[in-house]
Amino acid sequence: DSDGTESFETNGSKPDYKPPPTRRLPAPREICKGLNEYVIGQNNVKVALSVGVHNHYKRIAVAEAMSAESERVAAMEHAAANAQANGMPVYSISPSAPITEGSAMRVADLNLSQFGRTKGTSIPSASSGEKTTVVDTDPDEYNISKPVLGRHVEDCELDKSNIVIIGPTGSGKTLLVKTLAKLIDVPLVIADATCLTQAGYVGEDVESILLKLYLESGQDIERCQQGIVYIDETDKIRKSGGNVSISRDVSGEGVQHALLKIVEGNIINVPKEPGRKNPRGDFLQIDTSNILFICGGAFSGLEKIINRRMDSASIGFGAQMKKDTDDHKVQGKYFDSAIPKDLVQYGMIPEFVGRFPVIVSTKGLDEDNLIDILTTPKNSLYKQYKYLFAMNDVDFHISDCGLREIAKTAFGRGTGARGLRAITENVLMETMFVVPSIPDVHTVYMDAAAISGVRKPILLKNPNLTIDKFEQMMKESNGVFEGIDGAETVAIDKEFSFDDYDEAA
Repeated sequence: DSDGTESFETNGSKPDYKPPPTRRLPAPREICKGLNEYVIGQNNVKVALSVGVHNHYKRIAVAEAMSAESERVAAMEHAAANAQANGMPVYSISPSAPITEGSAMRVADLNLSQFGRTKGTSIPSASSGEKTTVVDTDPDEYNISKPVLGRHVEDCELDKSNIVIIGPTGSGKTLLVKTLAKLIDVPLVIADATCLTQAGYVGEDVESILLKLYLESGQDIERCQQGIVYIDETDKIRKSGGNVSISRDVSGEGVQHALLKIVEGNIINVPKEPGRKNPRGDFLQIDTSNILFICGGAFSGLEKIINRRMDSASIGFGAQMKKDTDDHKVQGKYFDSAIPKDLVQYGMIPEFVGRFPVIVSTKGLDEDNLIDILTTPKNSLYKQYKYLFAMNDVDFHISDCGLREIAKTAFGRGTGARGLRAITENVLMETMFVVPSIPDVHTVYMDAAAISGVRKPILLKNPNLTIDKFEQMMKESNGVFEGIDGAETVAIDKEFSFDDYDEAA
């Protein structure tokens, strides 16, 4: 076919040949900026996660480049041996030049130009259009495919730095990792430590975490071995404090022992179909050396252990005053001062803690943080409710005093950001029940009185009554809206009234 021949000669490659994909190296600032769009505060954890993921990318890129270089050298030696055996001349090959199509990935395709450039660069000539090679006479010191990366840098393997995130409930630990999974292009799986047990007992084996990562990576072993694992609720697998001689601690200390080799980096046999019915099934061999592990947990009571270590009991004029560990600011300062010894005293075994060199903590949320969480992030609770009511062609508005009241109530309950939805769902339950059945409602208005339970949320029906006009009329009437035309509270039908159910109960 003439068309096929022309395409082959013009492009210089087969029509179905695709260049290897490039791997972009995101800067820590870019990762942190993406986290800021969804998570409020917790800057120290964002920085730690951004640096950890960035270095994870570097470690993968260096490993791939070194592997490509070793394959290139082996191919050169094989070609040289064949050439000498056949009496043919031996040609040198550029360090970043591919041997054949589909062979080792080029170092230049890894987007690692910041590490240096290759010696030979092919550029097209302006007159003839043919490619000429310009040879760089300077030594190629910073090419990452070389055995030595730089003039003063020795060859070494990059180890991983696993991370532990501690902090009170509802402070954003799991949300940070879920957001991170949206921003990066390596497989990330979130596992729960509460369902893990020792091998042979009812529950999930620790190898199931790697099986989830394997499935998340599209059943690609190489991609799976470059992934990230987040183990949530790690504090639930601490050692039991009672007498363990009666029964084994299969869901606590035993799980920590089983996780040691996986976290450190080893070749693990993972059953494809786990279960006692198929004990001799097929296994997957997964190398965890380049898998980054992140653990998170509330570690409730850890602040008291740190308090005893830092502020020992004393008397006299210079004595340390007793601090309230229930205060979220005091608790945050103690969590920032956590060391591996505190985690060991909490119930984690020293071998497990030693495999997590980075310990960071999230801060407890105050009222201002909770207000920002309600309104600022991309998927904030306020925006979610606006979207829900907009599906019924109804606007939704919360006044500033209403936001403050929600934050104040959630802060008093001590459940963090998770308590915000519980409050708004209870307040808006009747509103969401009646609004789809009333066609002339155009706005749902909620203020502090509706949050505190003094009255129900207000429905605006008059099309000429905007939110600004309504708030101005409310201000003039000292918060009394009964005389405002086109405004009424949520009223549920008697047959569906909650009071009837309360009386029946």
